[in-house]
Amino acid sequence: MQILILFILFSLSYCYNYEDFKRINNEEQLNDFIQSSSFNVLVFVDKQQCNNENDDKCHQQRNQLEQIRDLCTSGNIQFALSTNTTIAEKHFNIYGSFPQICFFRNGFPIIYSGSLSNMDTIQEWFSEVREQLTHVLHDKTFEHDTQAATGSTTGDWFILFKKTNDSRGLIPVWEAISLHFRNRVIFAYVNVDTNPIIQKRFHLFHLPTIILFKQGKMYRYESASWKQTAFVEFIENGYQKVKGEIVPVEPNAFSLFSEKAAKIIPMYLVVIPMVCLAAVLLVLVGGFTKKKKTTTERTSLQVKID
Repeated sequence: MQILILFILFSLSYCYNYEDFKRINNEEQLNDFIQSSSFNVLVFVDKQQCNNENDDKCHQQRNQLEQIRDLCTSGNIQFALSTNTTIAEKHFNIYGSFPQICFFRNGFPIIYSGSLSNMDTIQEWFSEVREQLTHVLHDKTFEHDTQAATGSTTGDWFILFKKTNDSRGLIPVWEAISLHFRNRVIFAYVNVDTNPIIQKRFHLFHLPTIILFKQGKMYRYESASWKQTAFVEFIENGYQKVKGEIVPVEPNAFSLFSEKAAKIIPMYLVVIPMVCLAAVLLVLVGGFTKKKKTTTERTSLQVKID
């Protein structure tokens, strides 16, 4: 009975803190929320952290959440709350302390790293991160945009090559670093599942692969760390410890045609002749069988006449 009473009190206090906030409880709701608007803010909180309505810390946190929600409302930003720490860890690489603010721009998340006590700073950050600085590159646009093999005239590029649904936890970090290096380094993504020419060009067999393109050379990020500080250090100095590679030239139309021809020609030289030979053999065997059958019928007929 005592346990039941404690559970009811905990539920009431929990509702006291969060019941009037829009909630994201699972991945399906998360996907719907992200697609509902161009700009979305999701705040992750620890449901175990505030379970006492008389706790000053809980009052303070609730006030902060209400103020953040008001900032979102005034900025035409969709706001929601989540206590699902599994989603926070799996999709956004958020561990440890809560609350944490995650801002989505057209589905691309970025994590706020400042204090939640200063609303002016948060509002300024909301305005700053509305513009997404990262790019998405494709087979047809890669060389045109990056100029990686033809002089790097567009600047240095730090590019994440990945599969469609891989490395989701890395994206918030990637977005945050792009803000850190604004106007100095350009950040981009390449989906190798839909861009096979890029995958072959840069020999991308172990994914995700991260490469810094700098002044006509490419430097592969070989560390296992996905922390923002590790990426920053690599871009600023760490790349010098890695052997620079000459950027492979973009395959032209003739080389692409030759590659396709190399796959097609063996079919004409081997497969088609074999099919023709098999057809000829079938015709010969069929003719021989028919001839033998006719001869047998004639012999049988002669015997009957005699």
